[in-house]
Order: sequence, then C-alpha cells, then structure tokens
Amino acid sequence: KGGLPMQFGSVISTENKFYFLGGSPRTPNSVYEWSIGTSAKQLACSSSLKFDDGVISIPQSIEFPTTHDRTAYGYYYPPHNSQYTSAEEAPPLLVKAHGGPTSCTSTLLNAGIQFWTSRGFAVLDVDYGGSTGYGRDYRRRLRKSWGVTDV
Repeated sequence: KGGLPMQFGSVISTENKFYFLGGSPRTPNSVYEWSIGTSAKQLACSSSLKFDDGVISIPQSIEFPTTHDRTAYGYYYPPHNSQYTSAEEAPPLLVKAHGGPTSCTSTLLNAGIQFWTSRGFAVLDVDYGGSTGYGRDYRRRLRKSWGVTDV
C-alpha cells in the first residue's frame, strides 16, 4: 500500500517525511522517501540489475521442527522459470544459512538465490535459532550452544 516496499528498516524522519531502506523479492535494497498520504518514492537503488518476473521466485515463510521439540524459521524459494517446467516430484534443494551468529535473512532481491531457482533448484534460506526477528528467547538459543542449536 502507498508504494511502500515489502520489507524496510533504518527509518529516519523529518517534520513531514520519512526516509528508509527497503525492497522486495523483485526489488534490490533501495533508499525511499515517504510522506503519509502519498506513495513512497525510490531515491536510490543498490543495484541496476533488472530481472524478468518470469524468473523471480517469491519466497514463502516457513516453520520447521528442530532439536529439543523447538521450531526454526526460514524462507523457501521454489524453482521458478516461466520458460521451463519439470516432471520431478521434488526439486533439488540448496540450504543457505546467513552469517551471524545473531543476524537474519531477508526477502530482498538476492541474485544468488534467483540464479539457482531460475535453473530448477529450490532454496531454503534458514533463520536458525539465534537469528534476530523472532523474539528474545529465539535469539538467545545460541547461548552456550554455538554449533549445536538446530543441528
């Protein structure tokens, strides 16, 4: 709504305007300006790469069981290329873990992920226990458990 990007952060404001970083699975990280009642305006973009929508995989937020009857989170990117189809029951899956330890993945356009999904691979971008964005208890899972949590 209002031309706002799907994901945004690093917000600063003036008397009647907001400036922030944002993007989406189709849009690289960009700097935006927004005033209430108007559409957001893209001021600068981190990349000049342009992709056809026919090769952009839109991530699906997922939850999955992990050790100690806990739940972990991630984004699943199904294979997507409008020019090709496959009869495979399940595509090959690449699993990606962000740097960290206390960081998180995002749904901003990632050319590396889109490279694989446009070639028939699925990608799971994992927010393992210790990642930010899921509350304090989730972030604290790594305490005294580095290399063990969610394995």
